[in-house]
Amino acid sequence: MPPQRWLDFLSEYPDVLRWRGSVWPSILPSVLTMGLFATLIAVLYLHFGFTKLSLPNAVIPSLSVVLGLLLAFRANTSYARFYEGRQIWEQITSNSRNLARLVWCAIPERTQSEHLEKMRCMKLLLAFAVATKHHIRKEMGCNYYDLDHLLPPNWIPAAANDKTQYPQAAEDTSQSPAAALFASTETTSQGPLANQTGDNPDDPATGHRPVLFRKFVSDEDLPDEADADMSLPLEIVFRIGLYIAQMKNTNRIDGNIVGTITTHLNNLIDCLGSLERIVNTPIPRAYNIHLKQGLALYLLAVPFTLIADLKWWIIPTVILVSFTLFGIEGIGAQIENPFMYSSNDLPLNQFCDQLRKEIEYIIYHIPSETENVLMHGR
Repeated sequence: MPPQRWLDFLSEYPDVLRWRGSVWPSILPSVLTMGLFATLIAVLYLHFGFTKLSLPNAVIPSLSVVLGLLLAFRANTSYARFYEGRQIWEQITSNSRNLARLVWCAIPERTQSEHLEKMRCMKLLLAFAVATKHHIRKEMGCNYYDLDHLLPPNWIPAAANDKTQYPQAAEDTSQSPAAALFASTETTSQGPLANQTGDNPDDPATGHRPVLFRKFVSDEDLPDEADADMSLPLEIVFRIGLYIAQMKNTNRIDGNIVGTITTHLNNLIDCLGSLERIVNTPIPRAYNIHLKQGLALYLLAVPFTLIADLKWWIIPTVILVSFTLFGIEGIGAQIENPFMYSSNDLPLNQFCDQLRKEIEYIIYHIPSETENVLMHGR
């Protein structure tokens, strides 16, 4: 091993000592709270003589079985969402690569204007991935450093007005529910991907009033189309589809190429819908509430059942048990939505940046037309 790599290896902390990337910051308040509660029980039992606080040990096994099933379901369900999100992003990357190859190699260009059109189509392929990243993060509009320069000039997307329609798109803090054991599970997110509390807009429990939509029933209703909206990634796919249809109508590409490109565009739309499904389908609120309540009851019962045997050792024991259980629940809470900014979320910026490098390499280093690339390289 080279000396520099050896020094880098020695400078890294082992995982058992790491703080960054762990769930410690989010579960620490809850762990300390349970430690203080165990201290209170120990003082009352050992110092003030409240010996009747002790409970039989049969309480813990009866609760631990149910709690273990709840935590296992929570962790497995969250990781399934995390893994599915990674698979979908791999599909977006693969389809974007195939589309970039087809557009760059199969569409001929005769004039500078045609070359500019093809360049803008390549940029739109990258814009779809970047816009999808912002879309599933509930970041509306297109004024982002990695997105606005990818869109054609003088094009105002429909999603650019979402900040007016949804003025308070709340950020996902990726906070573990264990950090606020008795906190409400309501969210304040606004926008088309906001978490909903129910399907009935007239239900007072949902906390909002029904929105009146005009019915589209005849040609006379066409002026009302200005109130319609479309997500930016879907709008980009439509623009690419219109460009491909234009190439077909001018006989620059044949039907086989159009069919292949259309298939990849359909796959991108399917990936967008799958990502929206993950974001818009959180773990049911009733399950989260019951898990919090069961976890609280279990940890509150531990000091009463073990105080007679462990004495003052009940305090570190409760802290250890709380850290383990709150940690499992905290991990599930962090990866439930794997598209945000936590260190445990998927590196979407890295995925988009890698795709940007590949498309830029195609544009700057691979000729769009060639006589014999195998013989001359051009």
